[in-house]
Amino acid sequence: MSRDSFKEATISGVRWVMLTRGVSEVLAFGCIILLARLISPAEFGHAAVALIFVPLAGILTFEGFASALVQRETIDESHRGVAMLMSLVGGVVLSALVLGLVPVLWRPVFGAQTASLIALVSPVFLLASLGTVSRATLWRGLDFRRMSLIDVTATAVGNLIPVGLALAGLGASAIIAGALAQTLLTSLLLLALAPAPLPRWHGRSQREIGGFGIAAAGAGLLDVMFRNVDYAILAVQLPAAQVGIYWRAFNLGVVYQDKLSSVMMQLAFPVYSRTKSRAELRRMHERATRVHAAVIFPLLASLIVLGPVLIPLVLGAAWAPAVRPAQILAVAGMVAAVLTGYPQVMLAVGRPRALLNFNLAMLAVYAAAVALAAQHGLVAVAGTVAVVYIAILAGVYRFLLQRHIGLPLRGLVGELGPAVAGCLALAAVGEPLRHLLEPSVARVFTVAITGTAGVLAYCAVLRLVSPATWRDLHRLALRVLAPGRMSLQPSDDAGGGADRDAASRDVVADDRVGADHGAPANGHAREHDDVLAEPRPVLDGDRPQVLERLVQHG
Repeated sequence: MSRDSFKEATISGVRWVMLTRGVSEVLAFGCIILLARLISPAEFGHAAVALIFVPLAGILTFEGFASALVQRETIDESHRGVAMLMSLVGGVVLSALVLGLVPVLWRPVFGAQTASLIALVSPVFLLASLGTVSRATLWRGLDFRRMSLIDVTATAVGNLIPVGLALAGLGASAIIAGALAQTLLTSLLLLALAPAPLPRWHGRSQREIGGFGIAAAGAGLLDVMFRNVDYAILAVQLPAAQVGIYWRAFNLGVVYQDKLSSVMMQLAFPVYSRTKSRAELRRMHERATRVHAAVIFPLLASLIVLGPVLIPLVLGAAWAPAVRPAQILAVAGMVAAVLTGYPQVMLAVGRPRALLNFNLAMLAVYAAAVALAAQHGLVAVAGTVAVVYIAILAGVYRFLLQRHIGLPLRGLVGELGPAVAGCLALAAVGEPLRHLLEPSVARVFTVAITGTAGVLAYCAVLRLVSPATWRDLHRLALRVLAPGRMSLQPSDDAGGGADRDAASRDVVADDRVGADHGAPANGHAREHDDVLAEPRPVLDGDRPQVLERLVQHG
């Protein structure tokens, strides 16, 4: 396969991920608006606890039984067969366990209504387990196009179903039914596009997969608990309506940025796992952080500025109490955006136990802080969450990234500086403009005018203080949205042109080729070119195993 063909296939895959993600999230956001007006905050509060089990199902079944199929240098059919067997058995056991705990644990702790929703969601583990090996197959093959089509289809169905059920008066049960439908459809589409082998036992393969998967699943479990333990704690200490308000604020400030970050998450593990060296992985993650922050930070800064007008306008007056917590949690969302991908880095370098230990400490600190803050109200909880997130960011760099790939915390100053400067300009323009327009201009026009002015200020400052970041974003837009135009432009990287930015110079320039899946990586160099650079030829017949630098697509 020629280098030109491979590069175009790579960009096509990334383009599919980003564009289909955009389509699915626009549809999802429309459904969210409808659900916010059809279902009360108290109903959302009950559903928030049950929804914790949905990401748990994906983490435990995939990370525990199939992630090793992506991370290992070589696999055979015995690995795939035993992974399928372990995943199905795990799904059955976990679903039965969650259902069995309803009368003895969930009902006494959370009450009858929340417990009934947990019982309803309990099959999600079995449903998720059906597609784990198929997902690993697509990820290992770097087939992001098919993955993106599966995601957009399942997301559409999973968001339309609860709207219809909510119109029929099902309330919180409609939300759970949508999550189950999305999980089932995802697994069925995965099986259709990447058929899984028949389940089979093989002792040696089980030990090889289990040795990695147990630690990876443990780390993933703790990460999901970290992201959701606040809902559980608040559900015990506060009324359901308050839990629903916090759930909405946390989604606006932290979770929704994950919708964009999921592009990087989807690409990170399979790509990071195939890097040539830790130095190469470090450069990849650094540039991902810089471009990721440049995209995510202005969105969250706009939420901080526009929240008092935007949230009641879009979601309804019942959600007005979520404004102040959402503004504070947007800071935590910015930190979460910076943290995106660090678990994938640790898995890629084969350190799931270090990740597990750190996540355990992180969960303990976070849960204790939220429990102490809950008695002081939602604003206090939101402020505590933001502070803890900042502390976790420092810990991730100090104890994980610096130790294992040589990435120090001080490097964040240069990587995040341009985005932070742009956000300060956005706030300086947007905040007084919103106060000026709000009393006399319709809310929709206040949002449109203030938002546009703030984004323009952000772009102007970003381009001024960091031309390199601005060029990265410009090239990313051309590569994703106008690939034909980009391919016709002369390369400013060719011949060492003066316009090549400093981040591009970090890229390893020498051509290297890799073996097919199944060939040992040691002794086979791999290609690691900048996806923003123009292609160079590679020997016919070589099949590079590593995607070009996808980091800027985070």
